[in-house]
Amino acid sequence: MKTNILQYLEETAKKYPDKVAFADASEKLSFKQLETNARTIGSFLLEKTAPKKPVVIYMKKGANNLNAFLGAVYAGCFYVPIDSGMPKDRVSLILSTLKPSVVIYDDSTNKNIKELNIQCQCFNYKDTLSAIAEKQKTKSQKLDINLKLDKIRNRHKSTDLLYVLFTSGSTGTPKGVTISHQSVIDFVEWICDKYSLNAENTLCNQAPFYFDASVPDLYIPLKTGATVFIPPKMFYTFPKKILAYVVENKVNTLIWVPSALCNVVNCKALDLCVPSEVKLVIFCGEVMPCKHLNVWRKALPHTKFVNMYGPTEATYACTYYEIDKEFSDDDKLPLGKACENSEIILLDEKDALAADGEQGEICILGQCLSNGYYANKKKTDEAFVQNPLNHCWNELMYRTGDLAYKNENGELIFAGRKDFQIKRLGHRIELGEIENAFLSVNGIDSACCIYNEENSDIIGVYVGKLEVEQLREEISKKLPNYMMPNSIEKLSSMPMNLNGKIDRTTLKQIYS
Repeated sequence: MKTNILQYLEETAKKYPDKVAFADASEKLSFKQLETNARTIGSFLLEKTAPKKPVVIYMKKGANNLNAFLGAVYAGCFYVPIDSGMPKDRVSLILSTLKPSVVIYDDSTNKNIKELNIQCQCFNYKDTLSAIAEKQKTKSQKLDINLKLDKIRNRHKSTDLLYVLFTSGSTGTPKGVTISHQSVIDFVEWICDKYSLNAENTLCNQAPFYFDASVPDLYIPLKTGATVFIPPKMFYTFPKKILAYVVENKVNTLIWVPSALCNVVNCKALDLCVPSEVKLVIFCGEVMPCKHLNVWRKALPHTKFVNMYGPTEATYACTYYEIDKEFSDDDKLPLGKACENSEIILLDEKDALAADGEQGEICILGQCLSNGYYANKKKTDEAFVQNPLNHCWNELMYRTGDLAYKNENGELIFAGRKDFQIKRLGHRIELGEIENAFLSVNGIDSACCIYNEENSDIIGVYVGKLEVEQLREEISKKLPNYMMPNSIEKLSSMPMNLNGKIDRTTLKQIYS
C-alpha cells in the first residue's frame, strides 16, 4: 500500500528511467531526470523551510513545474500551483491566505514577484536546481542529503497534504482546497485499474495545473510510466492546431474538460483532422452537451468515452459513467455511479434521503474527500459535515450544492446547482434545464442563463449562428412558457474564468 506519491515516482524511475514522463515545447523530462531534479529541489528546500509547510510554485506552465511540485513533496511540504498568467490581485489573495514560507518562481514571474512585495523567501527555479550542487561534491555529502530526505519520508503519513488548489466560491473569494496523498493515491489506483492505463498511454494535458482537472495528467504517469505532452496554451484557442498536435504526438488518451471538447466541435476541426489513435476520452468539470459528444463519437466510433463528475473537494472525480448507448442531442448524460471507495447520497431539504426519482443534494463520502479549506474553518465547517443519516460514529461528508436524481436504472442524473434553482410564477425552475434547451438547438455553440432577483427576469445569453428570434422560436418548442427567458442576448464570445468554465459571476454583473 502506497502512503506517499513519491513511491510511484521512484518505482517508475527504476522501471523506465529513460522514458519521457512530461514533454513541452522546449523540455523533455525523463522519469529518472524528474526524480533527480525533484530530489535536488527537495534538498534545497530542506534548509529553507520546515515540513508540512506550503511551497508556492509560481511559474509558467510546463514540464519543469513537475520538478518543483515533487521537490516540495521531497522536503515533506505540500505544493500550491499559481500560474504565471493568473491576475496579480488573485495571487495576492492566495498568498495572504497561505502565508507561505517559500515561493519558487521563474523568469516569467520574476517581475510579478517584485511588484507583489511578497513577504517570504522567494527563489528562482534555476537556483533551486543549481545551489545544492556545490554541497554534493563528495559521496559522503550526497549520502548526508539523502539521509535527511529519508528522515523526512519516515515521518510522513498518508494523511499529510500533497497539494492545495484554490477555487472560487460564489463570492469570488479564493478557497484553498486541501488534498492529501491518500486521496490522490486512492483515485490513481482506481482509474489506472479501471481503464487498464499503463506505460503505453500517451496523454495531452489540457487543464492548468492550478485546476483539479489536471490531477490525472500529473499522477497517472508517476504510477504507470505513461507520457504526458504539454502543448502551448494558445493551441487550445485554435482547435485545428491542438488536434494536429494530438495526431503528431500519437496521443491515445484525452482527459479534458467539456469546454475544450466542445470548442473542437464548434470550430468543425474534426472535419479536417481526426485523431484516430485516441482510444479513451474522459471528461469532467462541467456538463457535456450530448450534441457535441455525438460529433466526437461519430468521428471516433471505436473510442471509449467516459463522463466523470466531482468537485475539487473530491480529488477530481467521485462518479463515472461509461457511454455505451446512443443519446439524442436533447438528452442529459448520466453522472453514473460512485467510483470505488466513494459513496454518493442524495439529501432532500430536510436532510433525509431523497425518494426514488426525487431531486436531492449530492453529498459525497469516502477516501476522495478533501481535508477542508486551508486556514478557513468557517467555510470548512459549512461544507464538510457529519453525515445526518449516521448517528453512531463520526463520518464526514461534503455538501456539493449540486442537485441530482436517480433514473430508472439507478444512475445519477445531474439536475443543476442549488443556487441555480429559482422559483418563478409559482414554479420551481432549474436554469440548467433552460441552458440544455439552448444547447440542443443546431447552430448554438455555448449558452448560459442568469436570474435577476430584483425583477424576477431570466436572461439567456448564447454564442452561435442563429439570430435571437430564430433561437427563441426553437426553444419555445422545447420549454413551457413559464421557463422561457424574458430576454435573450447574443454574444460574440462567452466570458470564461481561469478554469475554462463559463464566467457566471461576470455575466450576472452585466445582466443583473
